[in-house]
Amino acid sequence: MNRRKLGLAAVAFVLVIGVMEVLALRLGSLEFSLPSKSDHPVVADQQGGK
Repeated sequence: MNRRKLGLAAVAFVLVIGVMEVLALRLGSLEFSLPSKSDHPVVADQQGGK
């Protein structure tokens, strides 16, 4: 592999990582509304799942 191809591969790698970081930051900043009242408790009262 010559220097030009190696340099282009390195630049492409850095760009891909940068885009993935930006997407991760945008996805992490989203707020999902959760229902405040539900029929089932989030934490089980008894062990065993019933």
